[in-house]
Amino acid sequence: MSSTFSLLRPAAMAAAAAGLALPGLAAAQDPGPVNRAQHRDILIASDMWARTPRIMGMALNFTDIIGVPGLDVSNASQTLDQARAAVLASGGAWNDDVTCNAPAEWSKKIWAYTTAVGTAQYVQAWGAAFNAVNWDVVQVQFSWPPRPSTLQGTDFLVTLNDGTTVVPDNATVGPNFEYNEGTTVVLNGPALGNRLPKSDPGARYPVSVKVVADATPLQLVGSKGRLASAVGLTGTNDRTPYDDQPADPTKWTGPRMIAAKITRMSTAGEGGPLLLANGKLPNDGVAIFGAANAQYRVRIATLGGAFSPDGLRAMYPNEYRSFFQLVARTKAGRLVPIIKSNHRYLIDGEPITVVGIAERTMKASPDKWNQCLQDDSENQIDIVLKGSEAGMRKLVAVRVPAKGNGYKPLYNDGGPGSTPAPGTRYTAPSPRQTMRLINGLDNPLQATFIRRR
Repeated sequence: MSSTFSLLRPAAMAAAAAGLALPGLAAAQDPGPVNRAQHRDILIASDMWARTPRIMGMALNFTDIIGVPGLDVSNASQTLDQARAAVLASGGAWNDDVTCNAPAEWSKKIWAYTTAVGTAQYVQAWGAAFNAVNWDVVQVQFSWPPRPSTLQGTDFLVTLNDGTTVVPDNATVGPNFEYNEGTTVVLNGPALGNRLPKSDPGARYPVSVKVVADATPLQLVGSKGRLASAVGLTGTNDRTPYDDQPADPTKWTGPRMIAAKITRMSTAGEGGPLLLANGKLPNDGVAIFGAANAQYRVRIATLGGAFSPDGLRAMYPNEYRSFFQLVARTKAGRLVPIIKSNHRYLIDGEPITVVGIAERTMKASPDKWNQCLQDDSENQIDIVLKGSEAGMRKLVAVRVPAKGNGYKPLYNDGGPGSTPAPGTRYTAPSPRQTMRLINGLDNPLQATFIRRR
């Protein structure tokens, strides 16, 4: 989620802030431009994951690396070594093997080095009231997108495993800022967890979350703009990404799939506030692969963080074979794994081809697929497909194999990067998992809501 904040420059932020209203927040909070942009009531074809509103899951994503003291990309005098030292001191990952970017330019491509966010960048993005220092991230996944203007940290009460309760300082849909996203809420604040394994009596991690009434009670948006109160909804959790990991990959506690849906390819809602979208969008299947190839998509929603090969690096459009496997079912009931991309599978005579991965990186030619290709760190990822509709209706599940037969695990933004620092406990790899597909070919289950003030 770091890319939302680390690229901001004061002049750009001041320009972006002009003219944006922020209902529901007191003027004394001096909201920053990202704050303003993410509270505007604009949802366009935003994915829903169920017909009823609920919390589908919650998770501790990572700790300590939101608001890293001493990391300031807007400070022209800060050296690469100084930035690295600040990140490592907070337990963040730093890639020491970056060769695609000259050190003098490191601040312009900070995402190649780290996913940590400096305190200065967070304050510039959100406002003076949000002085983040080594904050943590807890994710809450809703089945319907929240109405942006009603979303605040005070909507949530998080209970930890020791019985203590915490009200997060901030709640945001970022980095899921595109208008057709929004069901993922990211809670930021201190004391939401720590890095001790569950076997340690001092381990702290969230076990439940409840939506409570505040000055602007949280609302969720359903189909046809229907509004529903979220107050009283609860979610639970029984794991920490900092646990000791067993040999069995099905029990790994890193980021995982929470839902997946097959729909026809559409670019509706593929956009967002210019401040956040500039340079990163479009990154949908049509933009990456072209309309002739991007005919359908399987959209995966993740819990416990975004999917990355190592926690820092972007997932490239051609990496389907390393991380995913779709499953089709024949008329006779036989399950057929769709292993390769750019290979035409025939299921009962109906064609299915995996084209690649979208919704993760800006459009770029393959020679630019390196550590400097920016990952948008979203909790949505698209497997882009082409073939017949009858073929798509035979797809029933998506797998993250995680290990074996050439497959690799995935990590969230707290992951180790390519050069992990000795002695630092990073977040866990993704578990081996299979998720049934929601059939969105007849009803895509989407919400649109636009209200300007």
